[in-house]
Amino acid sequence: MSAQALSTIGVIFGWGVETTAGQKPASFKEIEDCISIGGVELTSEKLDATPLKAKKKKYVKGHEDTGGELPTTFNYTDTFEAQWNEMYEAYETAKAAGKAMWFTAYHPDKTNANFYIVEPGSIPAPEYGVGQVLQVTISNTLVDLPDASAAIQPSAALVPSGN
Repeated sequence: MSAQALSTIGVIFGWGVETTAGQKPASFKEIEDCISIGGVELTSEKLDATPLKAKKKKYVKGHEDTGGELPTTFNYTDTFEAQWNEMYEAYETAKAAGKAMWFTAYHPDKTNANFYIVEPGSIPAPEYGVGQVLQVTISNTLVDLPDASAAIQPSAALVPSGN
């Protein structure tokens, strides 16, 4: 019998800086009010391997490609801005030391979690409109997509929103 489908209720967005280059961080911090974390689809290059005398093209699988982007959407509050800026400062320090920033999508009902090695984007100017919630979508550069591995629950945000 198949397992019951899971809701995204309770998913936590977190960030962490590796302490050893290339190794998943041992802990992550939450950034609250995450609305969505973009999906990542691995597509493979199709390399043309057609001999000159062939009448039909032949292909072989090439490199897998993530598309290089991980969009994340958040409610745009002063609390979010402080939490993102804290993460971004940690990223700048890590980058100077030759270490990477990792994001995670932690689901409380899953053993493994998705992890992303990223260069985080800057907070854009939000779109303002009648009948809308003030949100921002940040375009992060997806450097690498490690295989899903043992989940690590992010700790509470340093600057909590009080929710």
